Amino acid sequence: MSVQQKNSVARTAKFALKLLPFALGALVSSHASAGFPTLYGKVFLTANVYDFEKNNFALTAANATTYKHVGATGVSTELDSTAVESTGSRIGIQGDFGAANDLTVFYRIEYGIDVDNGANSNGRELTQRNVFGGVRGDWGQVLVGKNDTPLKTLQTTSVLRTDVDRFNDYPLADIGTYIAGENRPDNVIQYTSPILLGGLEINLAAIQAEETGVDATPAATTAVPKPTPNPQNDNGFATGKSLSVVYGKAKWYVGAAYESNVATADTLRLAGEYTFGTVKLGGFYQTSERHEDFDTIGGLTSTFVGSAGTTLGAQNGLNPLAEWDGAAGTAYKKQDAVIVNGQWKIAGPWTAKFQVGKATSTPSAAFKDVKTDAAAVGVDYALSDAARLFTYYARLKTKGDEAINTVASVDKTFAVGLDFKF
Repeated sequence: MSVQQKNSVARTAKFALKLLPFALGALVSSHASAGFPTLYGKVFLTANVYDFEKNNFALTAANATTYKHVGATGVSTELDSTAVESTGSRIGIQGDFGAANDLTVFYRIEYGIDVDNGANSNGRELTQRNVFGGVRGDWGQVLVGKNDTPLKTLQTTSVLRTDVDRFNDYPLADIGTYIAGENRPDNVIQYTSPILLGGLEINLAAIQAEETGVDATPAATTAVPKPTPNPQNDNGFATGKSLSVVYGKAKWYVGAAYESNVATADTLRLAGEYTFGTVKLGGFYQTSERHEDFDTIGGLTSTFVGSAGTTLGAQNGLNPLAEWDGAAGTAYKKQDAVIVNGQWKIAGPWTAKFQVGKATSTPSAAFKDVKTDAAAVGVDYALSDAARLFTYYARLKTKGDEAINTVASVDKTFAVGLDFKF
């Protein structure tokens, strides 16, 4: 190559380097205008020391591996477990971009992650959380996908940026441990109004069951009668419905939500909060009942996963309501609950909080109601606007019919934790 050719190549390379920042800027700009996504996430970690009590059910037969759900004469104590938990940790991408007719297209793709062990109880690294797409305008927004119901999100309002559930995601202290209604269904079409009258917001979700209309109950035989009907007749539009109406100002917030045929239950929830000085007081009232006579209330789930307990009986403390209805699992037909809580910003980065709850769950007619008493206290230390250290103590006491167990079981935990968002 001649000297002139070498000089020409050098000049071309220098010119390309000068243009590189402009090219990268144009590339980023074009992606942004097309809804280039924002990566976000949350890591919620706790180190828990658990003390469980378990109903002492007898075996269904000699040398059997299953247990009865009635006739326990007491509880097993000292079922201690130390566990690192990752409840509510997540990672996602979201974004929006302008479209025709003054509309904005938005989207979110969010998955739960288990920071403590890398895989959930199903052996998977990711679990689907809120995943949807939609459009918004001056008239409000519509989203379609998988999403928390308006009743569930009543506790975390966009009218007033607060979280009335003081111990959301905390193992054993989260309200989903002992009350129904914490649902994130599939096949949601949800409308959210703009903020009206200086603080009013309305959310309406239509949930499709996508059933076939064909009775899925096995046919009866001469030896086996036909079981409880499972007609599969929820095959129209909005077979499940969830509606919330909230209103908030700078120092107070009230909201009401009702849903029909969501997790086979009809539920009414009321929530509110008032702030005076450095103190916030709030709470919930809720009543829930099965949607049809053959339904049971769904949505009663454990919120802590690392506590293996013991295999010496059917109930190991993972769900305080399990086996208190004379059957495996939680087959309740009605539940009433009230929760009161508060927080106090002590000084600087320190915040103290408490929560107490009481739930009464009605099982089949053969047994009396199950009563659950919950309590939690905790202290937060803010490291920044997006990160905090915390510690808390939670206790759940559950007592059912004496035909099931004559002694109440008590589950307790003490934990320290780290919560940060990015």
